[in-house]
Parts: sequence; structure tokens; C-alpha cells
Amino acid sequence: MNTWKGLWKKEWQMMKSWLFATLVIAVLLILLVSFALSFLAEGMFGTALMMWILIVLCMPVSLLLNSMWIEWKRPDVWLHSPQSILQLFGSKVLFSAVVGFISMLVAGIALALYASFVDNSFAEVGVVGFAKMIYSFVSSLYFGAIMLMLIGLFLAVVYRTINSYVRRGAFFLWLVALFASLWLFQTVLESKLYQQIAHLGKLNTPSDAVEITVGNFYFIENNTTFYVGEILMVVGFMAFLFLSSAWLFEKKVRL
Repeated sequence: MNTWKGLWKKEWQMMKSWLFATLVIAVLLILLVSFALSFLAEGMFGTALMMWILIVLCMPVSLLLNSMWIEWKRPDVWLHSPQSILQLFGSKVLFSAVVGFISMLVAGIALALYASFVDNSFAEVGVVGFAKMIYSFVSSLYFGAIMLMLIGLFLAVVYRTINSYVRRGAFFLWLVALFASLWLFQTVLESKLYQQIAHLGKLNTPSDAVEITVGNFYFIENNTTFYVGEILMVVGFMAFLFLSSAWLFEKKVRL
């Protein structure tokens, strides 16, 4: 526990200036753009919230890659640290995920407060119904951000690995590896074996679609059928991205 506490403290000390600067710039940008667009369309809330959602989606992956970038060329961090590569990578991933989750809660709370005091959304669907909508909104957004973060981590490590062996043309080889990975991923998704595994264990879901309409902000999540197999495949894919990134990076550092 002390190891993780120390690693998280290091991440906070290293990234707090970047976080505060990003927050200030994001708020100023949102206010400026929303105010400018308010002359073209009624209401600023929807524009501001959509911009915040875009920033929140990119927050975990941006924070993680910035943290990695600071320590890319510091072999003392990776070679002489008593912690394993999984702990060093895991602390950065978890720290970025927690910061992203807090950012998403801000968006959800802002939506709830606006609906409470300005809009009459609570009167239309009730407190419980609106709480379910907020949960669906935040959870969907958070899942997308975490997936984007892990994909970004994997692609960055792959590029660094290629660049350590091939100085010229590293970006071209990285693009080739990217398109090859996309082709392989699409092939796996369309395979009969994947379809059979992914559609195991059907889960019951609500019959109604989730829909939020507050002011000029609109969010809808259509009714989707979930399967245990599909969930396990997605979790396994996310674990693969993290573990393979750690393994590739460790091999690069050791060499």
C-alpha cells in the first residue's frame, strides 16, 4: 500500500502543474467559445457541456502520455526503481483514470444541477429516472475515455519501440503496424469464433432507451443487449493493451 501511495504522490507532484494549467485553459476556452456561439444559437449550456465532454474524453490519455513523456528518457526511473514495470505503469494508468473519472463527475453534476434549478427535467422523469440517465451518461463516457487511454498508451509504446531500432522511417513503420493491427482487429471481430464467444450469457437490460434532454443539450443511449462473453472479451482486450504495453516498454528499456 505504501508503494502505491508513494507512486501516486510522485505522479501528483509531477503532473499537478499540468493539470491546473489544463483546467484553466479548458474553462477559459469553453467560456469563450460558448459565449461566441451563443450569438448564433440560443443557450450556452449545451455547447459548454459538449466541449467539456470532448475534453474529458481526452483527459486520461493526455495526462497519461504527458506523464510518460516526462520520464521517457529517464532510465533511472525504470532501471533502478525497486518497483516492477506493472506497478510503475499501473500507477500512471490508475492516476489518469481517477482524474478522468473526477472530470466526468463534474460534467454529470453540472448537468444535474442545471436540470434541478433551471430546467424542469426532474418533473418529467422523476429523480430516480434522471439519476439513471446521469449514471448511463457518465459510465458510457468513462468507458470510452478508458479505452481511448489504453489504446493511446499501446500505440505510443509501439512507436517508441520501433523508434529505438529504426531511426529513419519509424513513423511510416508505425503506420504500417497500426493499419495491420486494425485489419487484424476487424478480422477477429468478424470471425465466427468471436461471435460465438461474445454472444454467450445474455443479460437482461431495460426495455426503454436512455434519453436526456436538458436545455439545448441532448444525449441518448439506445437500448443495447449485453452479453457476458462480450464483456469478458472487452475486459480481456483492455488487459492485453496494458500488459503488452508494459512488456514492450520493459524490453525496450532493458535493451
